[in-house]
Order: sequence, then C-alpha cells, then structure tokens
Amino acid sequence: MIEIETYLRASDGKFVQVDACAARPADADYVEGAVRIAIHGVEIIGVSEWDYVDQLWAYVASMIPQLSTAGYASTYFPDQPIELSFRRQGSQVLVSAKSSNGVKRASVSMSEFVASLRDAGAAFFGKMSELLPENEDSYSESRRELLS
Repeated sequence: MIEIETYLRASDGKFVQVDACAARPADADYVEGAVRIAIHGVEIIGVSEWDYVDQLWAYVASMIPQLSTAGYASTYFPDQPIELSFRRQGSQVLVSAKSSNGVKRASVSMSEFVASLRDAGAAFFGKMSELLPENEDSYSESRRELLS
C-alpha cells in the first residue's frame, strides 16, 4: 500500500493538507510544506522532513523519467541534507530516504508507485496553480515532466 500526501505549512507552523488549503502561501518563492510517502506502513518521508514543498515536488517530478530510463534516480531536498532515491529492482522499486537520522526504505511495485506519484504530483501542481497563479508556468512544466 502506498500513501502520498502533500501538506502546506501554515503561518502558525501547523501542516494542512494541500487540497484543504484555500489561502495562498505567504511567500510564492519559498512555499513551506511536506510530502509524506509511506509504503506498507513505513513512512519514508513525512512532515518532520518539511522543506520548500513545490521545489521538492519539482525534483521528484524530474526523477520519474530518469527512473524509467536509467533505473535509478536520486535528489536532495531543496534546503536539507536529505537524499531521496528510487532504484528499480525488476518490477519493484526501492524507495529510500537518507538523513542524519539514518535510512528509511521500502520496496513496492514500480508501476503502482509511479502511478501514485503521478496522481499526487498532478493534484499538487494543479492546486498550487490555483493558489499561486504567478507560478503556473513552472508548475505546468513540472507536471508535464511528471507525466512524461
């Protein structure tokens, strides 16, 4: 089972699921939030690893085509020393996050994982285009990359 949720960090420091947000983020250039990825009950990343969430989603979007062609993709979070990686292993993908707290990893069906990422990412970029229309061009580009 794959769970992918995106949160925006409110001005009071609380995290709100992006689809429940009606107010635009305070800073269009530095959108704070988190992506939660849990696989078979193992939380790979979550709200404790919050960062600039729109940049993180753009990085994840660029990992999808790389995973498909090279079988491996990795990125660092925009403003933290956390490495997120995807490694194809046959029909499975090993999803890992490495930080100062150690390594979290889980394996899942690659086709199911990529479909879940595409759905969650497309929903995120769509909502962010509504909240921050001035960033729509970059969000549209990331959405195209995610779906390619």
